[in-house]
Amino acid sequence: MALNFKRVDVNDAELLLKWRTTPEITKHMFTDLENPSVDKQRAWIESLAKRDDYRAYMIQDDGVSIGFLCFSDIDRFHQRCSTGSYIYERQARLKYGVTMHTYICNYVFHQLKLNKIVNYVLDANEKVVKLQTLHKTRLVGHLKQHIYKNGEFLDVHIFEQLRQDWLSQKQHFSLEKISAAFNDWNNA
Repeated sequence: MALNFKRVDVNDAELLLKWRTTPEITKHMFTDLENPSVDKQRAWIESLAKRDDYRAYMIQDDGVSIGFLCFSDIDRFHQRCSTGSYIYERQARLKYGVTMHTYICNYVFHQLKLNKIVNYVLDANEKVVKLQTLHKTRLVGHLKQHIYKNGEFLDVHIFEQLRQDWLSQKQHFSLEKISAAFNDWNNA
């Protein structure tokens, strides 16, 4: 298994735009892009360099980009963040969907040195809701009619993962292996 994470750069704009506007992906996201274009995608990527509260990665399998991962709302004072990810190809989702959580949690708790992950998941995204439960993240809330999208209100689940809870779980991958998967682990 050769899963790795490369910081997003402007060369990824076209592929990210393709993924971000694919109905299968965007139906599970809170927002849709207005008047999407490669130039707008490049501008968004360039804007990330100025942000301390957001990190974006291309998820790669043997060097081939297969998806997107972000750490958002990074709050150093309160020591928490949110995460979001999608894997474009179905086969890659089956291959890595379950193990992604291990990489995400270890990055947040060991590299970013935060205490908590808070994730918001659309109710309609049943597979991710099940994955959150499988990974022993705690369901802490349910926001009724929280997102308005495509002419309807959608409910949102709120999940949290605490550092102490994560560290008490059996780890299936070494921290050395996980840190090697991120191209900026010690430079972030």
